[in-house]
Formats: sequence, structure tokens, C-alpha cells
Amino acid sequence: MKLKLIFFFFGSIGPEGKPCTMVVRTLHWTVPHYWIWGLPFFLFYSTRSAQFLHERPNQSILRVLLCSLFSPLMRQAVSKFIESYLLKKLPLEKYGLKPEHPFVEDYASCQMALMPEKFFPEADKGKIVFKKASNWWFWEKGIEFEDKSKIEADVVVLATGYDGKKKLKAIIPEPFRSLLDYPSGLIPLYRGTIHPLIPNMGFVGYVESISNLHSSELRSIWLSRLVDKKFKLPAVSTMLERTLKEVEVMKRTTRFYKRNCISTYSINHSDEICEEMGWNAWRKKTWLSEAFSPYRSQDYFN
Repeated sequence: MKLKLIFFFFGSIGPEGKPCTMVVRTLHWTVPHYWIWGLPFFLFYSTRSAQFLHERPNQSILRVLLCSLFSPLMRQAVSKFIESYLLKKLPLEKYGLKPEHPFVEDYASCQMALMPEKFFPEADKGKIVFKKASNWWFWEKGIEFEDKSKIEADVVVLATGYDGKKKLKAIIPEPFRSLLDYPSGLIPLYRGTIHPLIPNMGFVGYVESISNLHSSELRSIWLSRLVDKKFKLPAVSTMLERTLKEVEVMKRTTRFYKRNCISTYSINHSDEICEEMGWNAWRKKTWLSEAFSPYRSQDYFN
């Protein structure tokens, strides 16, 4: 969204206007399109075979052992393969925009961004400039940075996102407010939807995936069937235990784990939801498509 805003304002100022300055606080990987060295992007992360390489919660001891022995090297190789294409395709190093962390950490935290097609060509013309800074503040004519440099600005757009947990705490009364992020500091949502300690409330869309519409739709179906008493929930202790395992997986996968993202094990997440509703978790018609094609909303049409 930040990239789209910068591009929108560039298009609004006209050819004779001043350049737009994009202040970068944390570097993240961006992709120009969904093809990597001629291969579709979904092959690397969005198929059942691809996600087999990634750790997922609530798995068997044998699966944990295999994942620990063989998967780290494969995950690193896939991440490096994608990074090599992005560094070849985009002038990230030229503008000092190459992140220090692996690509997989951005994907695992749902922070992979799609780059507008003409973004860097306009930067090459000097119409978009970049400024890396951790802290900044306003002065009477624009923005000042911690290195004492200043930028004069007519318009400043704060594309900083929002703190979803803070917003939820503002509307949830006590004693439930103090339980919201207990005990891990993250909101423990069972099936990405309900808090085991807060009754009669659902949180659809808070836990992210690489396709929020698809995952939220499936969780909404799960929630509606729960309300209709089509199945029963496990004990509160069991639900808390499972959510804490998900948090631990996120912590081991990415330094940005506080974003609550399930992108590296989204298919397993959907499998568990289907099984709890009494559905068949494997939705494809053939073994080949089950292994190598991505899951979409149409696969869960029942």
C-alpha cells in the first residue's frame, strides 16, 4: 500500500513538480510480478509439496524430525533462488533497498509487496527518492531526521499501518481485555478466529495469510457452523496449547512474528479447519494437482 501511495502522489504532482521522497524505516523484499526465473511463484510457497518444507504446528514427532534434518537447507536454497532473481530484476542494491534478512522471513510475516510496474523507472529519472531513517519528526517546513538532515514537504503521508491489537483492546471490556494477548504477548486465536478465554466473540481477518480473502472466507464458514452447533470445540487448555504452538512456529520462522501470519503453513491451517468441520481436507481431484497446484477459494466450495 505504501508503494501505491507514493506512485499515486507522484502521478498527482505533474511533470514539473518536486520529487516524492519515500522514507524507509524497515527494508522489506518486493517482487515485480509473480514469476521467478520463468517459474510461477506459487510453486515455491503455495502448494502442498512446497509447504512440506516448512515447519507447521501440531505435527508428529517424525515430521518434526524430518523437518529439522532436511528442510532448513531447502528453505534457504528456495529463499536465495528468489532473492537472486529480485536482485537481478530490481535495482535494490543501487538504491540501498536490499534487506539484510532472507526473503522467506517477509513471506512468512505477510510483508511481501508487489512493486508497481513503473516505480523504479521513475526513481531512475529522479522523480522518486529514498531516505532510510529509523526516527523522524516534523519541523515547520517538513520533516527532520535523526542525522539532522531536513526535507521540505508540502504533503506528508503516514503510511505506517495500524496496531490492530491496540484497537481491539480499546473496544473489549475488562476482564477480557487483560486476557486478550495472554500468555504469549500475541492474541491466541484458535483456528485464527476465536480466543479460548473470551466467550461469544470471533475475530475474522486478524490472523493474516498470503490470501486474506480466501482464509477469512473459510474461517467464516467454520465460525457459522460452530454457531449452528455442527461440531464441538476441544477443551480450553487444548485450544490454548495449539495456539501457543503456532506462535512458537512463527517465532522460529521470522523475526517479524508479531504480525500473526500463517502463510508458510496456510494449507495445513485450512486442513485442520476442514477436518474439524467434518470435511475432506484434500480437495483436489488428482494427486498431481494436490501436490503441485495452489489452493484457492474454489477448492473449498461444498
